[in-house]
Amino acid sequence: MKTFFTDELYKYVIEHSTHENEVLRELREYNSNLPTGHMQITQDQGQFMAFLAKLTNAKTYLEVGVFTGYSTLLMALSMGRSAKLYALDYRADHLEVANKYWQKAGVLSQIEVYFDDALISLQNMLDQNMHNSIDIAFIDAKKSDYKNYYEYCYKLVRPGGIIIIDNVFMRGEVLRPETKSFVNAIKEFNNFLHQDSRVFMCMLTIGDGLSIAYKKDKNET
Repeated sequence: MKTFFTDELYKYVIEHSTHENEVLRELREYNSNLPTGHMQITQDQGQFMAFLAKLTNAKTYLEVGVFTGYSTLLMALSMGRSAKLYALDYRADHLEVANKYWQKAGVLSQIEVYFDDALISLQNMLDQNMHNSIDIAFIDAKKSDYKNYYEYCYKLVRPGGIIIIDNVFMRGEVLRPETKSFVNAIKEFNNFLHQDSRVFMCMLTIGDGLSIAYKKDKNET
């Protein structure tokens, strides 16, 4: 690395690169008091995802694994009033919190929730003829199913669209030869994605590791 990344430098990044809507800030502070608050994306990760939405003029967004709705809300605010968002989760308690903040921010009507196991919901979306209709998909759910989520998202995302995959570092556990089964699943997925010729990908050192896959058109190399 060219720069040794300290806590102070990370604070500098947050202070000099992120902008957070008031409702987003309230939700982040709410999550910070939860035992599961680490499940929320980081502020710099959110800023980067919002930047991607602006850069690509995204109008459709799919989120696999919602938690309390921070990233969905962030993307809704970034994409504007004409955007459509699909939020997939099976936890009623999480979605209850998410709905509260989505309502407060005025974006609830733009978000369609699929309340079920994510694999069932993704198949339902395909059954509804939603192939090649999504601009950006974000995967942040059950780690052992990442490859399955990815294959569904690949079918749902349009050529030229983006799939974002969170937690590809698993807090550094991917470096361990002997580790937990769900971490092994992430390691296998990382190897798979690196070799997937259908996409152009990169892995970024944001948050707990973030991979981005650009879905190539059939004529792209």
